Amino acid sequence: MPELSRRTVLFGGVAVSVSEGILPGRVCADDSARPSLPIPPEIKPNAAGIVALDARPGSVRFRPNRDTATYGINGPYLGPAVRVRRGQKVVAQVSNSVPENITMHWHGLILPGAADGGPHQVILPGKQWQTELAIDQPAATLWFHPHFYPSTAQLVVKGLAGLFIVGDDESDRLPLPSRWGVDDIPLIIQDRRFTADGQFFDRMNIIAVTNGYVGDTALVNGALYPTARTARGWLRLRILNGSNARSYNLSVSDARSLFVVASDGGLLESPVELKQLLLHAGERFEVLVDGRDGRTFDLVTLPVPQDIMRLPPFDQPLPLVTISPAGADGSGQLPSSLVALPRLPAQLPPLSQQLVMSMFRDMEGMMPLETAGLMSMAESRKTNPAVVARVVELIVNGPALSQSDQLSANGVNGKPFALDRNDFTAARNQDLRWRISEGGDRMLHPVHVHGCQFRILSEGGKPPEAHRAGWKDIAPISAGSEAEILVRFPYPASKDHPYMAHCHILEHEDSGMMAQFDVA
Repeated sequence: MPELSRRTVLFGGVAVSVSEGILPGRVCADDSARPSLPIPPEIKPNAAGIVALDARPGSVRFRPNRDTATYGINGPYLGPAVRVRRGQKVVAQVSNSVPENITMHWHGLILPGAADGGPHQVILPGKQWQTELAIDQPAATLWFHPHFYPSTAQLVVKGLAGLFIVGDDESDRLPLPSRWGVDDIPLIIQDRRFTADGQFFDRMNIIAVTNGYVGDTALVNGALYPTARTARGWLRLRILNGSNARSYNLSVSDARSLFVVASDGGLLESPVELKQLLLHAGERFEVLVDGRDGRTFDLVTLPVPQDIMRLPPFDQPLPLVTISPAGADGSGQLPSSLVALPRLPAQLPPLSQQLVMSMFRDMEGMMPLETAGLMSMAESRKTNPAVVARVVELIVNGPALSQSDQLSANGVNGKPFALDRNDFTAARNQDLRWRISEGGDRMLHPVHVHGCQFRILSEGGKPPEAHRAGWKDIAPISAGSEAEILVRFPYPASKDHPYMAHCHILEHEDSGMMAQFDVA
């Protein structure tokens, strides 16, 4: 193992790097020195139906003796959890107090193109954008973040993101844990890399446009390995993978089960019991964990298949957050059934759209990593400090691309994104079958489609896993596979305010892997 600022301990017989010598699943004697899990404040529309959001500069001390310049929404880093209900009409007022252009995209909300907050709804520094959000979809954990082209990745790294939670009567009737921050716990997981002076590292070089952002530090709600003191009982974890590119394979340190009750767009028909839960960039899952025994445990991420995402400390099971369910008894329960989902049609519509994620410089980005020994190290399953050092040098010091080189590195259907080009038209209020695939790169692409929640029909020619069979707005593809989705667009999107379909690895999106389309 390379020398790290984390000690090596044992997790089920496997060496693990853990912050400050804290054992997974156990709160150490000096637990007071660790941060408490920050809980995003909830905000609801005011009496006039307005939700005011202000993107502003800030400063946060993520590590001792180092202040990091950040962006946040209504605070120094990340944002509040906006709470709305189905049937409401909300006015979102987004003010831009940061010194660069932004937009604000309501990821997962089903809205007309003009309200979606994509790359065309630019908010200049010092200006405000106001739009109506008519909430008409099931209860779900959604989120919001900038979508300015071509710097979405940079803006999210700095901290512009927040949760957007929809409630409805049907979900209220279920006995799910619902006390915010007590037994209903939001977890925004991100990876970051810091420079020597404590600032966020961010460089759009050939490694980034090929692989996405590769951090070496895991943050949960903006804190490094925090502790959450919760109610004793069933706990509801609302998990957002808010990373630019990294996937997480989540498990529990003492091997207790994760019961998935909701995916991107809402509740499933019934809970799905898992021991490991894989989340790709931008995905959300709601998970119930049994904390009735009051025993402390860690939520852990296990190594994932992508070679570059297995660099230390992610080469071993890594604890993300300690959960201590030692408070007052909670009243939430795990229902045996949840909601009824619409049946898939017996006769699927004909294929109407194909989206091929295209990488034009992937070999240029992967060859230096192969030369550095990354692929051989991954195949050996042994971490080699010399290889790690060479790969980190490529990540950190590889020269930044010119903007023209950045914008032409990736594409959809063989073409890099262009703000002034409409790529296709989708029919409104019709069931549509789309196929999403990739070219010859065989890399991971979690593909997000705006203006809808869809159902995954197949992944790699097989039915989706049970916890991915509900409402989704991200369909992952990798290793040369493809996914088919059943999608419907209830609202219009004009050529001036189109929807986007793109890879949610934000460095791929910002280097051309995005298409835009109108709905007529």
